[in-house]
Amino acid sequence: MARRLSHLGAFALLAASLPGVAAPQQVPPTASIVGRLVDVESRAPVGRARIAILGAHHEFASDSEGRFVGDHLASGTYVLQARAIGYAVGSWVVQLGDSETVTQVFELKRLPYVLDPVVVQRRLTFSAERLRAFERRRASGRGYFITAAQIEAEHPHALVDLLRNVPGVQMICAGASRCTVRMLRSPRNCKVDYVLDGFPATNSTSPDMATVGIIGIEVYRTLSETPLEFLRTDNVCGTIVIWTRSGPNEP
Repeated sequence: MARRLSHLGAFALLAASLPGVAAPQQVPPTASIVGRLVDVESRAPVGRARIAILGAHHEFASDSEGRFVGDHLASGTYVLQARAIGYAVGSWVVQLGDSETVTQVFELKRLPYVLDPVVVQRRLTFSAERLRAFERRRASGRGYFITAAQIEAEHPHALVDLLRNVPGVQMICAGASRCTVRMLRSPRNCKVDYVLDGFPATNSTSPDMATVGIIGIEVYRTLSETPLEFLRTDNVCGTIVIWTRSGPNEP
């Protein structure tokens, strides 16, 4: 009996001396993209460009030398998109391995300047400038547009009546009112941004607002659709731009 107890004691002493086995810890993603934006022809750096890593909700700007860093990324395939004033939108596919750092120069192509002969008799009114900008964005083919003629033909009571049939947009309503908009390609409970007459809208802007005075609507369902002038740093859920007849006064 004494010998058995001696063996048990020795086993317990040996077990106590062994190092403990630590539970595996989840390692945060450490892959990164180190890039530099340049003009494809002059090789000059492109600073203050808006850069987004689609699918990772990363958005940042290039510095004065065109440099940028997107870090804390998991391994996988990403689409990096850059927008800069005077340049066409650039998109590149980047593949990252575990803890890999991809260093690359990204080239942007300057937009051509085509000037037609123009005879200016008077300065355009602010309303005319807004309408021309609206039509220019509509002609680009990005986003979904609702014109004044379409609004008049629909006879809508509220904004929700105009947004209900927009492709890629889901209306979530509690009863006859209190509706919210969700872009189908955005995460759940992701609230869209509203822009009213060119300015960020207040919290009172919603799909339940009356359509009286609305003369145009622009719906941008993804980050890549949204024009530069309507982008914000936290803009990942889509943007609805509303134009009214009672916009800012003429200067």
